Amino acid sequence: MNYYEVFGSILAKYPAVEQHCRRVASLAKGISVILNLPNYKQLAFAAYIHDLGKTTWPPELFHKHPLLPFEWSLVTAHPIASENILNEIFPAVPAEVKAVVRGHHERPGGGGYPDGLLEPGLELLIVAACDTYDAITHNKEYPCGEALPVEYALQEVSKFAPRQIVEALTQCVWK
Repeated sequence: MNYYEVFGSILAKYPAVEQHCRRVASLAKGISVILNLPNYKQLAFAAYIHDLGKTTWPPELFHKHPLLPFEWSLVTAHPIASENILNEIFPAVPAEVKAVVRGHHERPGGGGYPDGLLEPGLELLIVAACDTYDAITHNKEYPCGEALPVEYALQEVSKFAPRQIVEALTQCVWK
């Protein structure tokens, strides 16, 4: 059994999360290829499993809005929960994959979570951009919201992602 089968079976219990992860992985792979990154398969895998930690949430959290402070703390802890699942099931997963999974909500200047990184790396920002784009452009069970236009999503991504990522994302979206 390979990594995708194991983690896919976990995510399959949460269809909306699994579909989101699949779309994020596809976009991340597309951006990686456009940017000629040699490790595009590894990055696509990290993107696919980035939200494993959401499988630890109580089911009602997917449909609740607004969230109470302790519920918000569960939401913001999901990158750490994702990393913990990786460490528990497959501790040999490359450190670069774990770093992207843990850091997919980090933003330049320290405004993200869980670690407040000042300078998130390119690969981390690719997954962050794809995650943000997909969350904005698709109807979602959590945190209760309708899909918004592609142009709006790209504008939001451009607030934190480098220009090369935004341009590559735009190519992937409009191809």
